[in-house]
Amino acid sequence: MKRLRKSNLLKDVVTSYICMIVFPVMIVLAVAFATAGRWIYRAAADSVQIAQSAVLDQYQEEMRNTALSLSHVVTMEDGALIREAASTDSGEQSAALDRLNTVYQLLAAPKYQLLDIHIYRQDGSAVIPRWSIRYRIEELRETDWYQKALAQPGKVYTCLVNDEYFYRLRASSEAIAVAAIAPRDMPGIECIVLYRRSTIPDTLHDYNKKGKIGHLILIKEDGRSLIEEGGSPIPPQVMADIRSTCQNSCQLSSFGVRYIAARVPETELFLVSAANEQELFGQFHLFSRVSLIAIFCIVLMFIVYFWWYMNQFWTPLHRLSEGMAAVESHHLETRVTSCSQKDMAQMIAGFNSMVGQISRLIEEKEQAEKEKYQEELAALQSRMNPHFLMNTLSTLKFMAISAHFDGMRDMVTALETILDALLSRDGTFHTVAKERSLLDSYIYIMQFRYMESFEVDIQISPEAGACQIPKLLLQPIVENSITHGFDGMEEGLGRIEITGQVKDHLLLLTVWDNGKGMEEENIKSQLSLSPEIEPAQERRRTIGLRNTNRRLKLNYGDDYGVEICSLPGQWTCVTLTLPAIIPPRESR
Repeated sequence: MKRLRKSNLLKDVVTSYICMIVFPVMIVLAVAFATAGRWIYRAAADSVQIAQSAVLDQYQEEMRNTALSLSHVVTMEDGALIREAASTDSGEQSAALDRLNTVYQLLAAPKYQLLDIHIYRQDGSAVIPRWSIRYRIEELRETDWYQKALAQPGKVYTCLVNDEYFYRLRASSEAIAVAAIAPRDMPGIECIVLYRRSTIPDTLHDYNKKGKIGHLILIKEDGRSLIEEGGSPIPPQVMADIRSTCQNSCQLSSFGVRYIAARVPETELFLVSAANEQELFGQFHLFSRVSLIAIFCIVLMFIVYFWWYMNQFWTPLHRLSEGMAAVESHHLETRVTSCSQKDMAQMIAGFNSMVGQISRLIEEKEQAEKEKYQEELAALQSRMNPHFLMNTLSTLKFMAISAHFDGMRDMVTALETILDALLSRDGTFHTVAKERSLLDSYIYIMQFRYMESFEVDIQISPEAGACQIPKLLLQPIVENSITHGFDGMEEGLGRIEITGQVKDHLLLLTVWDNGKGMEEENIKSQLSLSPEIEPAQERRRTIGLRNTNRRLKLNYGDDYGVEICSLPGQWTCVTLTLPAIIPPRESR
């Protein structure tokens, strides 16, 4: 039976709980958190893109309005107003500028975003209805947007500009919406330009100031911000990736920052939102950590409680298991300490009661076996004595006929020794030395009976001779050698060798003969303590060895008894093993 350990039980239960409950719950929660996080991340990214789309829509609407405003000025009175304002005639020019100023006031009135209208002539001069000149013609021709307007005469070109040289009305963080056209039917005019202050900077400032997700930046291809002053707000490598991969929109991550970029249509500008990855998740990370910590604490508390609660069962169960193992090892005096748990206390009480009953039954059985053995031994002695006496008397009769009176005396002496041992009431044990004296008398008689057809050699050490053994222990073994071992031997002299020695606190007595030997099945039958039903004649042949084996086991335990080795047709060796017990000197 495998020993049950409390730690193994606890480990199995806790492991099962973790594997079957904790891990699946954690996996489900992890999948749920990952799905929710991904959804929140995408929702946050979508909100940034929606904000970008609003800014881009505002840009397109602003560029369209700027283009419409310039087209309205140019086409007013079929262009006569522009030609008159650019005329060299002072009267026409003054009247045209007055009317143009009125138009300017109307255009600027809705949102007060219009800054000025400039008419640049072919001769390098400029007509300016309001304020002062913003670009000299030489500087103007160096700008990309002006050259693109000249390259497509009759078509309005719009863009956002932010040049350090350019005069700005309020602050350096403002961008100007520019509309420029090179008219086809006005040979004296090189280009007409309308300057309008863009509302996009205010929109971006408001968005960033409110602390919404990401920081919106309007940048050029070189990475410089069109609105904000200072160094490049975007790392050069990220900007290079945006230029190479962003056709319409793209997303890039670098050092925990998510860059969501959108190209401004028909320009070399990018609208970029730089958002911290943690910011995209908002409070989701904090919520996830708090939830996981709470779940972990709950699981840990449950494990601790489960450990404490189940320990109320496992500790008594462990003691009960150890008690069962002790009983299995034949320690029937074992008793298990009870506990306060009702069910386990009843189980332990039942176990202790069961062990006590088993112990009493075994004691009663052993006592019954001893009594039964004594009865069988008495019956054996009662059967053997008359039989032995009859044979002895027959021998005495023969001796008397032969007139060997000395032999008769010795025979009678030997008979008296045997009868004294059989009939004495001074106990059932004596020393090996006394057993040898009794055995000498028995062998003396049997040699007369069998006409000295066998010889006996006895070698018993002094240490073995002092040991205590049951009476008549060797006589049945020797009798079997004479009556059964030499039975049917026609040639050769029978030989019996008897030895006794003490080894490792054990008394070893052996009886060897050169008789006809025994088969393996016969040996098993001889040593069986619960033999099957045998014929009467066979029982008489095996009762000596079987009783001897039972006597040793009843007196000394199952570790002691008789061992038989035999080679059929050649020899048999019977070994008796029993503890080496030396009785007190006064009882020898």
